[in-house]
Amino acid sequence: MIAYNKTWLANLKLRDMLNKDLSAGRINEAELKAIAEKYPVGFYSPGILARVGFFIVTCVVVFFAYGLIALVAASADIFDSPGFPIFLGMISFAGLELMVYVKHHYRSGVDDALLFLSTCMILAGLFMAFSGFGDHANYPTLFGIAFLMFMVLSLRFTDILMAAACCVCFFAFIFFCWTKVIPSGMSTVPFAMMVAAADTYWLAYVNREKFDYYQNCLIIVQIVCLLTLYAAGNYYIIQTLTDELHGTVNATVPLSAFFWIWTMMVPFVYAGLGIRKKDVILLRTGLLLIAAAVITFRTYFHVLPVDVALTIGGALLLGIAYAVIRYLKTPKYGFTYAEPEGENVMDRLKIESLIVAESLSTHTPAPTNNSVKMGGGDFGGGGSSGDF
Repeated sequence: MIAYNKTWLANLKLRDMLNKDLSAGRINEAELKAIAEKYPVGFYSPGILARVGFFIVTCVVVFFAYGLIALVAASADIFDSPGFPIFLGMISFAGLELMVYVKHHYRSGVDDALLFLSTCMILAGLFMAFSGFGDHANYPTLFGIAFLMFMVLSLRFTDILMAAACCVCFFAFIFFCWTKVIPSGMSTVPFAMMVAAADTYWLAYVNREKFDYYQNCLIIVQIVCLLTLYAAGNYYIIQTLTDELHGTVNATVPLSAFFWIWTMMVPFVYAGLGIRKKDVILLRTGLLLIAAAVITFRTYFHVLPVDVALTIGGALLLGIAYAVIRYLKTPKYGFTYAEPEGENVMDRLKIESLIVAESLSTHTPAPTNNSVKMGGGDFGGGGSSGDF
């Protein structure tokens, strides 16, 4: 299903971990070079500046190609049909497959641009076909097809932007289906969205280590699910839905106390769970949503002027940050102010084993039955450590 060479993807991940080990001083340049030669990567992946440049150039070239095709299509009277942008998107997608298979581009800017443009054009055609520009719109079908399209693209190209769009379209599909099919859908849709977001987050969380190539995509899915779960009960959003339902302004919100508690407490629950489980996704999302909770509160209750509130809040945050930094200079309870390593501990153990194997493969003679006496390993589970 993945468009890229899986062996090269595995070798690329190995190289990334080796570069981190090199920076940490666990290996040297010679060891890195020896392992890299045995595990080659054939992708074309330039640096970030070249990637941005290739993205811009590819967009310009593709837009010029779209313009030439549009000139021909204008005389054929198909320019206004939904099939025309879908046709352009399919051409871009064919070019994307060609660049990946033949030229072996991987995050080069060219494949990024072709993927982005092809999805935009296909999505534009779907919008023209099913939205009706507000008249007789069929949003469930629109977002259902978009969800399937983004899911296929996420699985094929392991792209985090496609994964985020897939998750957003999935929740939009549930929202419009629920409000259209259920008689009291607009009143109960917040709870349906909460259940959908919580279930999707749980699925992404429990499978985050099982799919090696999709770990970044699953991280994005978790973030979108956490944001959706909070937004489903945010008082301002519920107030907006209630106003739309009743056709008034500032209508009475049913279960307003529940939604206010949800608005103010969920960010702190996220942050607390993130600290308890040492989950940086939960922690950072919770800290971000605390600001959203404060903004929601300020929308309805003006306790202090904006400048005074911002000054006091900024001073408090700076004081708390300074105190936490001073406190965690010495690690406590598994937390530290020191920069964390990017890889997992188990990944590092695998790399060290690989380095030992590469170092001994050409210098160690084959042992006889009595030449090696096992035992003495320091690592739990019987394996030997640096004292081998």
